Amino acid sequence: MFPQQVLLELQDTALRGQVLKDGAPLPVSLEAPLPALTCREGMPLEREPLGDLIGDLLVNENQQDAYVHAVLPFEAAHWRVIVWSDGEMPADPEAELRRIDPELNFPFALEEAYLDFQTLPGSPPQMLPQMLMVASPRKLVDGWIEVFSLAGAKLDRLAPAQSCLLAALAEELEAAPPDRLLVLLVPEDFECKLLFFHRGLPVFERSLPMGGEDLVDELKRCLVFYQRQAPELRSLRLLITAGISGQEQLEEALGLPARQVDFHPYGSLLLKGLAAQRGLG
Repeated sequence: MFPQQVLLELQDTALRGQVLKDGAPLPVSLEAPLPALTCREGMPLEREPLGDLIGDLLVNENQQDAYVHAVLPFEAAHWRVIVWSDGEMPADPEAELRRIDPELNFPFALEEAYLDFQTLPGSPPQMLPQMLMVASPRKLVDGWIEVFSLAGAKLDRLAPAQSCLLAALAEELEAAPPDRLLVLLVPEDFECKLLFFHRGLPVFERSLPMGGEDLVDELKRCLVFYQRQAPELRSLRLLITAGISGQEQLEEALGLPARQVDFHPYGSLLLKGLAAQRGLG
């Protein structure tokens, strides 16, 4: 007997979610746009209206008693690959990182952040132990906890988008040979997020124009820059999460087809990763 569970993706401009029935996802049914400045860069600004909206969405689907697994907006967190130079994975990575307190160039101090760690998929065994560390400001995470409290929801987890993204791409990352660069384009409302993955690691991130010639030119510049850092690269694989304006032009410029990442039956790549990370669905 599965408990009632809901997957929910939080964005600055919208909410999207789906119910899990007997462990399997139903079609997206919790969906609503957000007025401007309700959230900004992942921070919930209008907490009471947000709580009311989430509460209404859950009630409308008869899921007011469900356990909610939510993924934060991508802008809510910053990520880094942490390499343990002594060759051993610490028993408590968070405590060890806080003790070392390295310079990570975050816009906040580590002591002001919640940290999330996970082993990186596809990390070559001969390399030093490394983990993905995602940090979110405490005031931002606490703000979302307050929102769900106002909604009367049973919040089970707030997951960073970066961790969910890696979980969703785990098979792709593990299958990539060491001389291949995975290029991921994620079209959003006003921009296109670009990410490079090499040897199972996130190595580059940038926001690009939505499509057309500007996107092609910026992407080509980013590729030239990274290929200078990694001359061993011999192949590229282009992944997209949705159709892109000028996709044919992009494919022609790069000389390879774009493959849309399959996240069915989930409503998005991040919802798929959220479920995989939690062992759901």
